Amino acid sequence: MAAFIFYVSLFTLMASTSRADAAQTSAAALLLRVDQSGKGDYEKIQDAIDAVPSDNREVVFILVEPGIYNEKILVSADKPFITLSGSKPNGTVITGSDSGNIFESATFTVLSSDFVGRYLTIQ
Repeated sequence: MAAFIFYVSLFTLMASTSRADAAQTSAAALLLRVDQSGKGDYEKIQDAIDAVPSDNREVVFILVEPGIYNEKILVSADKPFITLSGSKPNGTVITGSDSGNIFESATFTVLSSDFVGRYLTIQ
Protein backbone atom coordinates (compact mmCIF):
# COMPACT_ATOMS: atom_id res chain seq x y z
CA MET A 1 0.00 0.00 0.00
CA ALA A 2 2.84 2.40 0.84
CA ALA A 3 4.41 1.75 -2.59
CA PHE A 4 1.09 2.55 -4.27
CA ILE A 5 0.82 5.87 -2.40
CA PHE A 6 4.43 6.69 -3.32
CA TYR A 7 3.83 6.09 -7.04
CA VAL A 8 0.57 8.05 -7.04
CA SER A 9 2.32 10.94 -5.28
CA LEU A 10 5.25 10.77 -7.73
CA PHE A 11 2.87 10.74 -10.72
CA THR A 12 0.94 13.72 -9.33
CA LEU A 13 4.17 15.67 -8.81
CA MET A 14 5.40 14.90 -12.33
CA ALA A 15 2.06 15.80 -13.88
CA SER A 16 1.95 19.13 -12.08
CA THR A 17 5.45 20.18 -13.21
CA SER A 18 5.26 22.34 -16.31
CA ARG A 19 7.29 20.95 -19.20
CA ALA A 20 7.18 24.37 -20.84
CA ASP A 21 9.15 25.80 -17.91
CA ALA A 22 11.82 23.14 -18.33
CA ALA A 23 12.02 23.76 -22.08
CA GLN A 24 12.36 27.51 -21.63
CA THR A 25 15.32 27.17 -19.28
CA SER A 26 17.24 24.97 -21.72
CA ALA A 27 16.14 26.51 -25.03
CA ALA A 28 18.60 29.40 -25.04
CA ALA A 29 22.19 28.67 -26.00
CA LEU A 30 25.21 30.86 -26.50
CA LEU A 31 26.69 30.48 -30.00
CA LEU A 32 30.39 31.12 -30.57
CA ARG A 33 32.02 30.78 -34.00
CA VAL A 34 35.64 29.82 -34.62
CA ASP A 35 37.09 30.67 -38.02
CA GLN A 36 40.79 30.82 -38.84
CA SER A 37 40.19 33.52 -41.44
CA GLY A 38 39.02 35.96 -38.75
CA LYS A 39 35.36 35.97 -39.80
CA GLY A 40 34.19 34.31 -36.58
CA ASP A 41 34.20 35.34 -32.95
CA TYR A 42 37.56 33.60 -32.41
CA GLU A 43 40.39 32.31 -34.59
CA LYS A 44 41.41 29.52 -32.18
CA ILE A 45 39.28 26.81 -30.63
CA GLN A 46 40.95 27.13 -27.23
CA ASP A 47 40.18 30.86 -27.14
CA ALA A 48 36.47 30.12 -27.60
CA ILE A 49 36.54 27.50 -24.84
CA ASP A 50 38.39 29.92 -22.55
CA ALA A 51 35.64 32.49 -23.15
CA VAL A 52 33.06 30.23 -21.51
CA PRO A 53 32.62 31.40 -17.90
CA SER A 54 33.85 29.20 -15.06
CA ASP A 55 31.07 27.12 -13.49
CA ASN A 56 28.97 27.74 -16.60
CA ARG A 57 25.29 26.71 -16.33
CA GLU A 58 24.17 27.63 -19.87
CA VAL A 59 24.42 25.58 -23.04
CA VAL A 60 27.31 26.87 -25.16
CA PHE A 61 27.53 25.80 -28.82
CA ILE A 62 30.92 26.39 -30.42
CA LEU A 63 30.80 26.06 -34.21
CA VAL A 64 34.22 25.48 -35.76
CA GLU A 65 34.56 26.27 -39.45
CA PRO A 66 36.40 23.74 -41.65
CA GLY A 67 40.18 23.78 -41.56
CA ILE A 68 43.23 22.31 -39.89
CA TYR A 69 43.67 23.67 -36.38
CA ASN A 70 47.13 23.08 -34.94
CA GLU A 71 46.25 23.36 -31.25
CA LYS A 72 46.21 21.41 -28.04
CA ILE A 73 42.71 21.64 -26.58
CA LEU A 74 41.76 21.48 -22.89
CA VAL A 75 38.16 21.66 -21.71
CA SER A 76 38.64 22.13 -17.97
CA ALA A 77 36.33 20.67 -15.33
CA ASP A 78 34.73 24.05 -14.58
CA LYS A 79 33.40 24.45 -18.16
CA PRO A 80 30.38 22.12 -18.47
CA PHE A 81 27.59 22.20 -21.09
CA ILE A 82 29.82 22.83 -24.11
CA THR A 83 29.08 21.41 -27.55
CA LEU A 84 32.03 21.70 -29.93
CA SER A 85 31.06 21.01 -33.53
CA GLY A 86 32.56 21.13 -36.95
CA SER A 87 30.22 22.13 -39.75
CA LYS A 88 30.62 18.96 -41.83
CA PRO A 89 32.11 15.49 -41.41
CA ASN A 90 35.91 15.35 -41.80
CA GLY A 91 36.09 19.10 -42.42
CA THR A 92 37.51 20.18 -39.07
CA VAL A 93 40.85 18.64 -38.11
CA ILE A 94 42.54 19.28 -34.77
CA THR A 95 46.17 18.27 -34.59
CA GLY A 96 48.51 18.89 -31.70
CA SER A 97 51.54 17.60 -33.64
CA ASP A 98 53.10 16.22 -30.45
CA SER A 99 54.49 12.80 -29.77
CA GLY A 100 55.42 10.95 -26.63
CA ASN A 101 53.55 9.97 -23.48
CA ILE A 102 49.81 9.97 -24.12
CA PHE A 103 49.11 11.68 -20.78
CA GLU A 104 51.51 14.54 -21.49
CA SER A 105 50.96 15.04 -25.21
CA ALA A 106 47.20 14.63 -25.69
CA THR A 107 45.79 16.74 -28.50
CA PHE A 108 42.32 16.95 -26.97
CA THR A 109 41.52 16.66 -23.26
CA VAL A 110 38.02 16.93 -21.79
CA LEU A 111 37.66 17.11 -18.00
CA SER A 112 34.21 18.72 -17.88
CA SER A 113 30.82 17.09 -17.68
CA ASP A 114 28.09 17.43 -20.28
CA PHE A 115 30.54 17.84 -23.18
CA VAL A 116 29.51 16.99 -26.74
CA GLY A 117 31.90 16.85 -29.68
CA ARG A 118 30.81 16.19 -33.26
CA TYR A 119 32.21 16.39 -36.78
CA LEU A 120 35.76 16.67 -35.45
CA THR A 121 38.84 14.76 -36.60
CA ILE A 122 41.43 14.65 -33.83
CA GLN A 123 44.95 13.59 -34.70
